[in-house]
Amino acid sequence: MVQRIATALVVDDDDAFRMTLQGALRRRGVMARTAATVDEGLLALEYEPADLIVIDYRMPRGDGLSALARLRALQPEAVIVMLTGYGDIPLAVAAVREGADTLLTKPVDADRLLREAATLRDRPRSTTGPSSQQPASLNLDEMERETIRAALKQSGGVVASAARLLGIDRRTLQRKLKKIGV
Repeated sequence: MVQRIATALVVDDDDAFRMTLQGALRRRGVMARTAATVDEGLLALEYEPADLIVIDYRMPRGDGLSALARLRALQPEAVIVMLTGYGDIPLAVAAVREGADTLLTKPVDADRLLREAATLRDRPRSTTGPSSQQPASLNLDEMERETIRAALKQSGGVVASAARLLGIDRRTLQRKLKKIGV
């Protein structure tokens, strides 16, 4: 049975993105709150729990990755989704090790975010700490596909520019595009 996400906390330093995502979640019936910094987010969770915590990876005053263990300690049952504009597999693995349930690339669609969160919420969760969590929700092919899509979007569809953003050779990216069908 899929449990509904009723409350959410969005922690992101980008005011426009944060408010847009909050509005989209509210239109879908989720009581969404926001915080502009990691410290604000931690303080907000001390007073009111959340079913879903969405946190940005890169923020000026404390990155999301370093806050994951504290967020997990405050909200052990919450689904924690880390967002990044520069997704890569090592970052996804590090995020899951630190306590995130998954990593998604920006921009994120609210419907997809809620679907993913509801699926993750139903998954059996280990209670022995972040490092023992089952990374069953991580699909490397999907993460690679999302990362390539984000790089292509950022580079205006230019494969050579996207390859530079990803730190790989243009021909390697072309082979990956052919293989995964992006």
